[in-house]
Amino acid sequence: MLKETFSSIDNFTLYDLIQNRRFGVEYQPIIEMKSGEIAAWEGLARFYESSGDALRPDLVFEALHADEMSLFNMEYQMKWLQLTSAPVGDNLFLNIDPHAFALFGGDERNPLLELLKGKSHLVVEIIENTDASDALYSSGMGKAYRDHGLKIALDDIGAPNSMLSFDVLLSVDYLKLDRSWIKNKRKDNHEHLLHALCNFARASGKKLILEGVENEADLRFAQHLGVDYVQGFLYRELFRLERH
Repeated sequence: MLKETFSSIDNFTLYDLIQNRRFGVEYQPIIEMKSGEIAAWEGLARFYESSGDALRPDLVFEALHADEMSLFNMEYQMKWLQLTSAPVGDNLFLNIDPHAFALFGGDERNPLLELLKGKSHLVVEIIENTDASDALYSSGMGKAYRDHGLKIALDDIGAPNSMLSFDVLLSVDYLKLDRSWIKNKRKDNHEHLLHALCNFARASGKKLILEGVENEADLRFAQHLGVDYVQGFLYRELFRLERH
């Protein structure tokens, strides 16, 4: 039974979503700066009400966090759909919720590990939030996937209300810079920290992806930073949507 949640998604809507599999996936391209070509795709979860109206994914996952097995089951179903519907022949970035992964941990029988391991075209994105335990979950999950040959990306770096684990930062292959860096690009302290992050990435051989690129001005900012890849609504005509 789902526990009461503090999300704006009520339990009846959440139950209907789970039972009737009202979800899909949106694939957004990750564009290489040098060539302007699609280098990879990110698969993003999309959820719907019975009316067909879209539900905010962050609110759905917030509600799912109230019940560990429901969260895990939804995460597994979403990863299966994102894998099987993905564009053929390109690298694929997938977000994995560290709390869902932690239900079975690094055990070889973890279904989320079994589903993805051995797929060299995959990059697992990990997200850290405000809870200090997230860093431990993310670190353990990243190690488990890395041990099975997958690359790791740290998502939403610099997002409001997020924290940063140096352990995780040092171990990943990609750094995904949150769109808030674009918004704050003229603030001195933000600029100094951003350039320090970019210099760290280049010095340590990590690839940089700037998220939230919406217009040509944002693209010029990405060029100024010297990032490797960009992602965002500037390329929305290339987005692909698959409904379950």
